[in-house]
Amino acid sequence: MTRKVAILLSVALLVVILVVIGGIKGKQIGFMMDSGADFVQPPETVSVSKVLQQTWPNTLSAVGSLEAWQGLTITAEVDGRIAKIHFDSGQQVKAGDLLIEQESGNEKALLRASLARLDLAKSNLKRLNSLRDQQSISQSALDEASQLLDSTQAEVDNLNITLAKKRIVAPFAGRLGIRKVNLGQDLSIGTEVVTLQAIEQLRVNFRVPQQWFSKIKPGYAVLVGTQQGDRVNGEIIATAAEINSQSRNLHVQAKIDNALGTLLPGMSVGLQITLPEEQQVLVIPNTAVLYAPYGDTVFVIEQGEQGKTDIVRQQFVKLGSTLGDFVAVTEGLEAGQQVVSAGAFKLFNGMSVVTGDKAEPARSLNPQPTDS
Repeated sequence: MTRKVAILLSVALLVVILVVIGGIKGKQIGFMMDSGADFVQPPETVSVSKVLQQTWPNTLSAVGSLEAWQGLTITAEVDGRIAKIHFDSGQQVKAGDLLIEQESGNEKALLRASLARLDLAKSNLKRLNSLRDQQSISQSALDEASQLLDSTQAEVDNLNITLAKKRIVAPFAGRLGIRKVNLGQDLSIGTEVVTLQAIEQLRVNFRVPQQWFSKIKPGYAVLVGTQQGDRVNGEIIATAAEINSQSRNLHVQAKIDNALGTLLPGMSVGLQITLPEEQQVLVIPNTAVLYAPYGDTVFVIEQGEQGKTDIVRQQFVKLGSTLGDFVAVTEGLEAGQQVVSAGAFKLFNGMSVVTGDKAEPARSLNPQPTDS
């Protein structure tokens, strides 16, 4: 009996302890809730910029490929073994420079024989003409001698053409590519010898959507840029006479100067086409935009009620092109509004903010980075 009483007393004591602890914790939680209701988060310090209206060049962007002003793969025009090679890979050549000599002993021998027959045919025709004046030969004999002279002359011309084709020359000035043949190699008609590219000027081929057709005109300026950082000015020289029926794109061609030889045919480049008319745009600093997959946003400053700090409202925006340190806004903002230009990453909708007095770096439409 005594043991049961002890157990009951222990249980009763435990219940009392739990009730006391629960009461204490309840008071603590209530106090914290009352304190949280009265707590006001201090305003966040941010940098602010106005939505400005600026006049920008009206530009369009595209991606293109470089092509030599003149370019071809030099090939063998007649069969024959290579006797001499007069160039090195990558060499700069002039128009008419000799590149390859093919063996031509047989053709030269045939040419000598044909020249001898040609001289004989000329002499015979001359003699027959004098006899014809004396009415000593028939007209048919004279015609036969004339025909023999013509056919012999044709043989000589044919051999001279063949010998000329066995001397492969550069058709225009330019830079040679990698040699594809070797000394002693037998060439057949059409065998590739080497590529030749005239690259002091280059064509830029690119395609634009069909809705740009009325905007793109020959003579418009373009700025061509490569991934290596090269920037070259050029101009549009031609547009295609038709729209591609599959891609619905317009083929456009521009030309650029490459006197320094820093660009090569086949390179991929980006283009910026400058249209003659300028455009009025609303702009904000690039740093003001919070980029996200679901949409780009900015924090707009809204004036607080009398005696209270300003607050921020997160606003979705539709962005246009960028220029220097600014980005154009096509939807979502109005001129004169203020947006958070620095510190937006730490904000949330409806948060109180104050403008800091720390000066921001100057922004420019054409920033020029310098080494510090």
